[in-house]
Amino acid sequence: MKSINLLSVFTSSEGLADDQKKSFAAAGIISKRDQCVINFLGMLLFTLVYSGCVTFEKNLINPYPLNAANVKKLNGVYDIKERKPDSVTQKYWMYNNFLTEIDRKLMADTFKLDSFKRYKFELLVLDGSHLQINYIENEQIIKERILNTSLRKDGYMYLKNKNLGFLLVPYLAGGIDIKKTRLTISPDGDLIFDVVHHRSAAIFFIMFLDGRTWHYRNEYKKY
Repeated sequence: MKSINLLSVFTSSEGLADDQKKSFAAAGIISKRDQCVINFLGMLLFTLVYSGCVTFEKNLINPYPLNAANVKKLNGVYDIKERKPDSVTQKYWMYNNFLTEIDRKLMADTFKLDSFKRYKFELLVLDGSHLQINYIENEQIIKERILNTSLRKDGYMYLKNKNLGFLLVPYLAGGIDIKKTRLTISPDGDLIFDVVHHRSAAIFFIMFLDGRTWHYRNEYKKY
């Protein structure tokens, strides 16, 4: 029997039990290729739903809620190093700083710092949904990035910065990396940078091997 259209199979069979799908496959209604695609689409849908469950800590206080009238208070030049680092972060600041935090190319380090140079970054709110980040090395702008943003009712600016990343083939021989970030302003006028970061992996769909989630809040001094 000839296999039917993949989309119609997916929409009509998503609620089927595994034994029903196997029966359909044996009868030729669902081809092996279509089964693989359906499984992949189901895994992708699950991943997207799961990413919505990775959330910021609820007990964090926003000391300066942002809105359309005051969001440009974010504009300014900041130190890339965390204002109150622990000993490890302070020692390895070249690998733990604002610029590396927003680097979402997951398979390799893509921005190299020189320990003999001075680094800062500048934020420029372009409008309600775009933020420009200037990388500053020895007082010269060496790189510019524009990120999509979302200013929400809780008074935070959320960055849309490859929040969901894939490592190799997710859950077949790889995993997912979810990193959500948001900005606000401290009582001293410095930058508050909240992060929730989840990473999990699997081999042949044995899911969530050593999955971990980190929550933290960093502050960066404004010049």
